[in-house]
Amino acid sequence: MKQDRAFIEQCLDNYFNSPHRDILMSHPAKTEDEDYGVPKDMQDGAIDEEGWVRWRMLASMVTEDEIRGLEQSRRLPVPVPPLYRAYLSTRYVMNVYLRFDDFVIGLPDLPSDRPLRDLQDLWVAWKPLIAEGYIPFATYEDDAGPVCWDIRKPYGAHDYAVVWFDHELLVHNEWPSREQLEGWAVPLFPSFRDMLTPLVSSHDS
Repeated sequence: MKQDRAFIEQCLDNYFNSPHRDILMSHPAKTEDEDYGVPKDMQDGAIDEEGWVRWRMLASMVTEDEIRGLEQSRRLPVPVPPLYRAYLSTRYVMNVYLRFDDFVIGLPDLPSDRPLRDLQDLWVAWKPLIAEGYIPFATYEDDAGPVCWDIRKPYGAHDYAVVWFDHELLVHNEWPSREQLEGWAVPLFPSFRDMLTPLVSSHDS
């Protein structure tokens, strides 16, 4: 886990070390208990007239037990990959939108007050996918659909192929079969680690 946390820290540092840092690290401030804004301890400066505030990453206090409890409550057939566990438990962070050649993937926000809420929302929204062996862990650009692991396509130890589903295909009166879903799944990466590796290697070269 120590190596995975170091990998995640490098990914996040590289991601936010950008000419667009001021934009990436600005977000609406939290104003009510149930909203999805920046919690007070993550706010880095004054809230502007439009309700936005700069935010800062903080060390995460999310525990293995909390992640395991969420997996069990949502009836995941397998644990999430160790590198993703590291993402969930290394830093409180927001606005992680990974840009690839022709698409963007948004990882769940991890605010300090309710760090696992975004992920829980994702698992609740796409519960039928989990039952068919697809575990959502991110969203395709503009909320166009869930990005998932296909647990029937393992990659190495405890990682899986990454696929995307267009949400418009999933809006049906009857839930599609695993066979139908396999036909709709758009392959993106061999694994979660492969998905993140360009974020590290591009800055090392």
